[in-house]
Amino acid sequence: MNTFNVNGQKVFIEPAWITGETCLFNVRDPYTYRYAVSKFTKMRGDFVKRLQKEGFTITADKHDSDVVYLIMNDEAICDQNEEINDYKKLFDKKIFEAGGDNLNYPMSVTMEEFFENPFFPAVLKNELMNAGIDKILIENETQLSKLKEFYEDYKDDPNYKDTFKSTIFQKYLKSPGKYYSYIRVLMNSGGKVMGASLKYSKTEETRRELKGTFEPALLEESSKYYIGAKRMFNYYANGDSISFTQPRYSTEKREVLKLHGIDPSNPKIPSEVLEVASNIAIKCNDALGVMCGIDFMYNEIDGKWYYLEVQAFPSVDEWLREKGIKPINVKSIDDYVKYNAIELEARYEALIDTVNKVKEEKEKVYKI
Repeated sequence: MNTFNVNGQKVFIEPAWITGETCLFNVRDPYTYRYAVSKFTKMRGDFVKRLQKEGFTITADKHDSDVVYLIMNDEAICDQNEEINDYKKLFDKKIFEAGGDNLNYPMSVTMEEFFENPFFPAVLKNELMNAGIDKILIENETQLSKLKEFYEDYKDDPNYKDTFKSTIFQKYLKSPGKYYSYIRVLMNSGGKVMGASLKYSKTEETRRELKGTFEPALLEESSKYYIGAKRMFNYYANGDSISFTQPRYSTEKREVLKLHGIDPSNPKIPSEVLEVASNIAIKCNDALGVMCGIDFMYNEIDGKWYYLEVQAFPSVDEWLREKGIKPINVKSIDDYVKYNAIELEARYEALIDTVNKVKEEKEKVYKI
């Protein structure tokens, strides 16, 4: 139980989150789905009762100005009638403004803009996908011409409309040395780091099934649109994660840290990364909830850290490692339920830090 008076602080929680409906959309089996919903409803329902017992006021009002958002408000950016690509533009604008002057972001253009003024190398990125799916390196005009052919053949197909509108092309960033890498910072909206790690993958491409929209079309050798391009990878596919709280590191991990300008004997989050991450987490509680995972990549070409993306429902592995607990390997629906029980504790800790921050800010105003 928290050790301070929450004084009826209002906390936003969406009813669909309590039942797990917002995170079980990929569960296809009806029995498994009903089983998971029952588990989530009990687990998260008890969590809500716990908050109420401690003095919090729970609300589902998405437009209350005096509320702390436990989870993201999907109407914080715009109403739900906006098209996907319009929402993404508004979301990015909010994040960039919150991040401040030290936020660097790789040059990004729409598909149509890229076709008119191409630049190489560029990363094709379908923003409806994750885990490295539909992220392809476009390096020359020959590859571009095949991509254009694919686009022209399917641009009027309603099944491809959202994908094409949600596809961007970004300036290629080069990780240092022979590794692909990025830093994940788990932040709460009270401005505290809950955990951090540097994730890296070997440059050798891991073989896996071609997924998404662009991979089967552009990377399958039998396809008429085949371009023989490189896939951008899933960092976990054949790499590792370096926690900043590990007592000692292997020779390889020490090398990776040094390549990023991080001292293996005293690893710390780069100051410019920490500043931007803190700004985003604090200023975007409505759009992200009380905790978020923010990714940054070091570009060897210009020696700068670049913001990549932010997740409102991030993995809490970094938080667990910070506490010396081994993360759960989720292989079943019961594992997933167990993981989300742990995630609740991380979210609770983030809520308390956030409410403390809100209380401090209010006290500053009262003193003026």
